[in-house]
Amino acid sequence: MAISVKEILVEGMLELCEIKSLEKITIKELLIETGVSRQTFYNHFLDKNDLIQYIYLSKIIPEYSTNISEDMNFHDSLLDSLKRMEIYHNFMKQACLIDTQNCLKDYIFEHCKEFDLKWHQKLYGKKEMPSALRFATEYHAMASSSMVLSWILSDMPSSCEEMADLINQLRSIGMEKLFKDGEVEKNPYIR
Repeated sequence: MAISVKEILVEGMLELCEIKSLEKITIKELLIETGVSRQTFYNHFLDKNDLIQYIYLSKIIPEYSTNISEDMNFHDSLLDSLKRMEIYHNFMKQACLIDTQNCLKDYIFEHCKEFDLKWHQKLYGKKEMPSALRFATEYHAMASSSMVLSWILSDMPSSCEEMADLINQLRSIGMEKLFKDGEVEKNPYIR
């Protein structure tokens, strides 16, 4: 089985992150670690933050980076992602502490909001979702992201299961009413 250049760079970054602060790792050090050329790196990634975002998408939230499915079980997908965050806690904590342009923290907020809007629209159907549902979707996406970031940065004091349960329960409040005129007339957070 062939290993892709992206995977070599991902593994190299994760290994370096175990011995050095992610913020201080340079592209040059990563290239020395992996044996990948500078040109090859830039053929695959714009910069270090682009690689960090790719690691997040491919290793942490793969279920949220593929096609949006109407029958997705939000709770189970969230739980899987939280467990992956736990496995890669060192990387996630360091990445979330970086506060530069195009940082992972900003990417998480934007990705979560965009994913939720697309998912809820798909569930709602062909007509545009009402403004109240859009507002609730954005609100819950931002609140969930914020709580997960806080959980990561505080060294995960609650279990993955507890976090998934709480976020799912809070997201479900009032959703029956907001989805009542859509094609899927049910709360997507009820398991």
